[in-house]
Amino acid sequence: MTDSSVAGKIAVVTGAGSGVGRAVAVALAAAGAEPVLVGRRPDPLAETAGQIASAGGRSLVAPVDVGDEDAVAAHMARIAADLGGVDILVHAAGVGLYGPVETYSFGDWQTTLATNLTGAFLCARAVLPTMRDRGGGAIVGIASGAGKQGYPNLAAYAASKFGLIGFLQSLAAEVAGDGIKVATVVPGSVLTGFAGGSADAKRADPGGKRYLEPEDVAEAVLFLLRQPRRAWTQELNLWPF
Repeated sequence: MTDSSVAGKIAVVTGAGSGVGRAVAVALAAAGAEPVLVGRRPDPLAETAGQIASAGGRSLVAPVDVGDEDAVAAHMARIAADLGGVDILVHAAGVGLYGPVETYSFGDWQTTLATNLTGAFLCARAVLPTMRDRGGGAIVGIASGAGKQGYPNLAAYAASKFGLIGFLQSLAAEVAGDGIKVATVVPGSVLTGFAGGSADAKRADPGGKRYLEPEDVAEAVLFLLRQPRRAWTQELNLWPF
């Protein structure tokens, strides 16, 4: 069913090849938006595009590493030129390379920060001019409970998510006058293949842990996008019940 709040909108979704990013892209397409599927690997993006097409929706595949400044700038410029601009950006791209600080590699640190935090900065910076030209827009970042509380062996991941929340708060204050809403979704543990172990395995043997489904996070994103223009939720905390 189309939704007047997002129908016809151009929505860039990073991390769209799997997990939360895929669920967000599928939900947006079902509501009538045209998602641009961003991620490093073409094959998973094509799978997401196939799901959208089989449900009667439309999407565009844009393989790009969100941590690559030149690639992000070039792709966003091409998207704006081909589609007329961007109305929505959902940054769901994320990696979790876990390990203790003492033995954690600098390469893993750089990869984590580049994807989870720098990627959000680069994508937001690239879409802001076109959103401003179109009279407004929405940017939603997918953070984590680890962006509120640090945990053992999660220092890089927590640092990236703490940073993402702070970045989006600052950005929100900068662009509110341009009609651009910036919000953060802070979910608890989500049933995906993230950080090892398949979603099916976790579902079959949760080990007493409660999980959200990726679609729950997608619904939270849609809730934010459906709010009246006068209303703004800066942060939405979403926990498994």
